[in-house]
Amino acid sequence: MKKKLILGFIGALIIISCTNKKQLQLGEIAITPLPAELIAGEGHFEINENTIILVENKEQLEIASTFFNQFKNVSGWIPEVKLGEGEGDIVFSTDSSIEEEAYQLYINKTDIQIKAASGVGFFYALQSLKQLLPASFYSQKEQNNVVWGVPVVTIKDKPAFKWRGHMLDVSRHFFSKEQIKDVIDYMSEIKLNRFHWHLSDDQGWRLEIKKYPKLTEVGAWRVDYNITDESISNWWGRPVQKEGEKATYGGFYTQEDIKEIVAYAKERFVEIIPELDMPGHSLATIASYPEISCTGGPFYVATGGVMKNNTLCPGKEVTFEFVEHVLEEVTDLFPFEYVHIGGDECNKESWKIDPDCQQRIKDENLADEKELQSYFVKRVEKMINARGKKMIGWDEILEGGLAPNATVMSWRGEKGGIAAAREGHDVIMTPSKYCYLDLKQGDDDLEPNLGYSYSFLKDTYTYKIISDSLTQAQGKHVLGIQGNLWTESISDWGKLTYMTFPRLYAIAENGWTQEKSKNWESFTTRLLNQFKRFDAQGVRYATSAFNVKINHSGNEEGAIDISLQSEAEGLDIYYTLDGSEPSLSSNKYEEAFSIDATTTLKTTSFLNGKQVGNISKKHFPIHKAFGAKVIYHSDAANPKGTDEIDKLVDLNYGKLHRWDSNWQTIKGDLEVDIIFPQPTEIEKLMMTSLRFTIGSVYLPEHIEVFGSQDGKTYTKLGKINQTKASHTQGRNKVKSEISFDKILVKSIKIKAKSVNPIPEGHHQAGNASRILVDEVVIY
Repeated sequence: MKKKLILGFIGALIIISCTNKKQLQLGEIAITPLPAELIAGEGHFEINENTIILVENKEQLEIASTFFNQFKNVSGWIPEVKLGEGEGDIVFSTDSSIEEEAYQLYINKTDIQIKAASGVGFFYALQSLKQLLPASFYSQKEQNNVVWGVPVVTIKDKPAFKWRGHMLDVSRHFFSKEQIKDVIDYMSEIKLNRFHWHLSDDQGWRLEIKKYPKLTEVGAWRVDYNITDESISNWWGRPVQKEGEKATYGGFYTQEDIKEIVAYAKERFVEIIPELDMPGHSLATIASYPEISCTGGPFYVATGGVMKNNTLCPGKEVTFEFVEHVLEEVTDLFPFEYVHIGGDECNKESWKIDPDCQQRIKDENLADEKELQSYFVKRVEKMINARGKKMIGWDEILEGGLAPNATVMSWRGEKGGIAAAREGHDVIMTPSKYCYLDLKQGDDDLEPNLGYSYSFLKDTYTYKIISDSLTQAQGKHVLGIQGNLWTESISDWGKLTYMTFPRLYAIAENGWTQEKSKNWESFTTRLLNQFKRFDAQGVRYATSAFNVKINHSGNEEGAIDISLQSEAEGLDIYYTLDGSEPSLSSNKYEEAFSIDATTTLKTTSFLNGKQVGNISKKHFPIHKAFGAKVIYHSDAANPKGTDEIDKLVDLNYGKLHRWDSNWQTIKGDLEVDIIFPQPTEIEKLMMTSLRFTIGSVYLPEHIEVFGSQDGKTYTKLGKINQTKASHTQGRNKVKSEISFDKILVKSIKIKAKSVNPIPEGHHQAGNASRILVDEVVIY
């Protein structure tokens, strides 16, 4: 009997032991930005509820406590942080010989040693430690019975540049105080240290100024014409506010909000640079206080894009009084040494006819309106310098002569930054091709219709911050790099994170890691680990660099040649031609191939047997009009030669961009004959037109199709009216389809009426539009 009791007791102990056994979750060595020196070892260190963190002073105590408090969310426990002498499993040690922002991290099987000269170094060491934890640590759900393992590794790290920035535009779309804190968290985790906060523009003033309450009572709100549909881009085509309409969309930060956010950023070693855009991009400002404009209004806060009548008046003294009083409050709120005044894209047309501006030009012996802008910028710089601050402006502040102490942000390429550095001015490099996070990051037809132009991840990553054209001494004026997110098309948090990640990681590595140490393939491999972290957090991000780009070209045999590629290297590409989802059992892409029948192509990428890209999909019609003779009765911008297949019938399909060579540009109305090589039975016409209204490219108001059996006499087969759609502004592709009874024809005639004149209220009002069409598909 006793024997049975003892055996039962032992069995119970085994069950309890198994039940209480902790599960080890082990992280990987995948840190971004890449450390200066990293040596991997064998084994791992475990962080559990009994781990003790030993720190030397109150600053370290605050940094460590903030970091290790994160364990509460995912584990239900927090490791103990102790101040003073004694023993610890994770030990902080001050080493004054280590450079500012640098750190050393030694992870052994039995302990972790962290060394730095000051708080920022310890903070960055912990950010690297966090990335060594498993991706599940980033989950929002508590995970019981877990021990967190980090790999044994030695890291000695320091930044390449002192300015590693990120700009967020909150004027076009307002983001809450808590969302701004999230942005700062994302930045600090990848060792970015400068948050450039774009607080005013034509579409909203976001900062409480107590002396000028109308800036937030009026300037912070606009009429809501937002469209959340990611296939529609109408920023440059929204109706303007009319008298009597109520402005309900917007928001602003109180001065208490600002103080809270500044303190929050300071704890994470992020300095905040406020930007109040002037003298251009100021419609929200003059809508609030029209007396500082040239015309006196009335003005309304812009609902979308603006190109004119949006400037302050530099001819009036009241303008400078306004600016000075605003700057007094702003410089008190933001302790960092820089204030950004914008200075970009200033439309000077109103200055040319404004008597006050012209008088100022005369009184100050200025040559023109460019020098008037320089006069404005230099006066504002004196105000900023008088408050103990330095002024930053976009590279347009070079026009008419640069202010004496100004720092330049070079966005229109590198030219402005190079010129400023040669003159001895400090420069932050942020050229749009490499650093604008609001630009498209993949194939036009495979990405959400957000942004314009392109800024690919690899271009961002490989951008060389200091130009070879600068001497060593001039290169020292290049403070670093910054990624900018303008939010014209970013109406919600999901769009914000999609456009930000992973390109902000490329910005971070470019600013932190030495040029000689960067490696594109290593970076993209480490990104896959970061994607796991995003997944655990529920954060939307772009896989564009891993997606498969589909290239196509119609050939002379009436087939379409296809090639597939990805921006990231070393991936396996699989595809299908039957409409099914691609998998590892589908066709593996080895070389270019052709299709000779109407096909829907689907493709994706894999690495080590795991899918890493989204599914790319394109439909390719092979149709009856291919190779037919095309006769234009309208002004076509670029018809092909007589021995070439015309681009309207060459099986090449235009992408969502007006510079794609596959679009045929028609000036005025379209009239074209398509003559088949032999009588052909047809029943449907499809034609895709490009809408790109800021460039005067509009859909046709209506399309008519006529058929002829003798090539001389034509009978109407069908018509489509699309006047409303044709008068809608925006940027997207629209497919028009006309069906009719089957008929045998020798030729067809297509007529399409262009929008002429462009309606009032549109950006190109009064001008004639152009029609851009790609393939005329006939079935």
